[in-house]
Amino acid sequence: MLKIEGIEASYGPVKALHGVTIEVPEGSVVTLLGPNGAGKTTILRVVSGLLRPSAGRVEFDGRRIDRRSTEAIVRMGISHVPEGRQLFDEMTVHENLMLGAYTRNDRDGIKADIKRLNGYFPILEERREQPAGSLSGGEQQQLAVARGLMSRPRLLLLDEPSLGLAPLVSREIFRILRQVNREEGITIFLVEQDATSALSFADYGYVVETGRVVIEATSDKLKEDENVRRAYLGY
Repeated sequence: MLKIEGIEASYGPVKALHGVTIEVPEGSVVTLLGPNGAGKTTILRVVSGLLRPSAGRVEFDGRRIDRRSTEAIVRMGISHVPEGRQLFDEMTVHENLMLGAYTRNDRDGIKADIKRLNGYFPILEERREQPAGSLSGGEQQQLAVARGLMSRPRLLLLDEPSLGLAPLVSREIFRILRQVNREEGITIFLVEQDATSALSFADYGYVVETGRVVIEATSDKLKEDENVRRAYLGY
């Protein structure tokens, strides 16, 4: 579904990505592992059109997207849930969800999707009229994911969904995401600092260091890799 080939990208004079190549098959969950500053978030920003690469190409369903606008990429079926949630704190839960559907005009479908997402995230129905900024961290993360799903994406980009959450809350977020992946067939491309959770959740993983892919394998093989265990799994 997603093919990243030889991507290079920079922030001003600082080169962040050096020839990154990654594939994300349809229906799969693929994770990016690596230390802070390795370039993981930059890869997601390139895919969603927030950063234009200086070399290489990105294809979604065989169509090149690395020269398209972010809005065009969303309309093609890619949704990005950024690090830190980035909700509109003064707006209600319902209003934040409606913003996730800004590319759509099917009113009945939007209502049906809100009802469907409330099934995955019941707390959002309970907090419907509350300002998003008044929610707990775990509730905000559920809202951020639900807002990302409101555009009916085929590919969901997730950046650090467990950041700042208690382990129990984090496990529940991953449980819901796996349910969404299995029941709705939504492909997930994930950046996650918690390597143990990421590899338990994902089918395949890439380890990124200093803007380069240094290891790639199935999640089971990465768990067995001595370098991955020592650097990211703590044993």
